[in-house]
Amino acid sequence: MFTMIIKTKNIAFAIAFFFFISGYMKGQFTQPAPTSHAQWKLSSKKINDCEYDLVFTVTLEKGWHTFSINKVKDADLEVFPTAISFKTDNDFTLVGNLTETKPTPEFDKTINKTVYLHYGNAVFTQRVKLKISGNIKISGRYEYQVCNEVCEKPPYKKFDFDLKGSATCIK
Repeated sequence: MFTMIIKTKNIAFAIAFFFFISGYMKGQFTQPAPTSHAQWKLSSKKINDCEYDLVFTVTLEKGWHTFSINKVKDADLEVFPTAISFKTDNDFTLVGNLTETKPTPEFDKTINKTVYLHYGNAVFTQRVKLKISGNIKISGRYEYQVCNEVCEKPPYKKFDFDLKGSATCIK
């Protein structure tokens, strides 16, 4: 009878352990993703019938920063600059280079180099010139890294801008 009680306790323990582990594992997979420390807003500003500024505005949580679009020489593995890329298309051309609000230079002791950072918010702008009349979709992606005491590199995000050219754009 004593061995039967021990076997029953072992079975009860095994069942309880199984439910505990399966509940724990379920909790691991259903937890919400961590909140982003950067919120992006995309907009377009019409300059004339054929040109638009595509505007990427990022707002960072207090204490967090992101990097400039400019690479830091010999720091490719430590510093991931903000990057915005466009799918090539014969219906538009990029006018000039991507611009950004002025970043803050800061010496980073861990890599022994000056890096250029954005705190609070930053605006990245790319002018485009449309080469067709009618509706056009400009697509691409942006990627960035945010840091405070630790750094996080979220997966890249895709974007689309829906613009409209006029007959004067055809040349």
